[in-house]
Amino acid sequence: MRSKKTQGAREVILDAACKLFSKFGYNNVTTRMIAEKAHVNQGSIHYHFGSKENLYVEVYKLANGITNALDIETLLHEEPTLLNTPEGKSYAIFRIVSDWFHRHFYSAEEWKPRLIFRELFEPSPVHERLVEEVFKPETQSRLRLYALLAPNAPYTEAYVWVHYPDSQVVYYWLTKQNIIRYHGNRFFEDNKYLLMKITIRNMLRALDLPLVEVLK
Repeated sequence: MRSKKTQGAREVILDAACKLFSKFGYNNVTTRMIAEKAHVNQGSIHYHFGSKENLYVEVYKLANGITNALDIETLLHEEPTLLNTPEGKSYAIFRIVSDWFHRHFYSAEEWKPRLIFRELFEPSPVHERLVEEVFKPETQSRLRLYALLAPNAPYTEAYVWVHYPDSQVVYYWLTKQNIIRYHGNRFFEDNKYLLMKITIRNMLRALDLPLVEVLK
């Protein structure tokens, strides 16, 4: 078990790395910069994370919140009969997709979406590792859900369906400055929840499932 002092050092390093990587990108941040911002020596970074690459992967996982991600297996463990009715299927989709929105889009910490979108549009040298450790697990999780809901559907339909939330959020984020320019920041923030509701409604309609009460 780590001492409180050791845990504290790890946390301040992560905090400094989150801010620097999201602002400057992987290539433009050095372990020396991180150490200076965290007020630790460079050796501490290597002690806790092994390398800059490992630290970046940890930061990216933190931004995505994958350690707390909700999946269909967890839901079915809680409610084994959940998918036995159309209403239960709709509820499962709502829970999992709304969880994804909250982890990726609703965080009050601005560095999280900034880091995620930077990596998507300016892939770092660590991108292939992120694909294996972050992107694929999340995609596979939603594909398992879709397979239970529509077992005979072609893979192409499943792939489009599971990535529909990503496409909506990416477009909304890319148009953020224009939205704020014309409607104000309050409008942008208030409509994040509406974007989630419309996205889930469309995902339910694609499977001919009823709306859950909160989406009506």
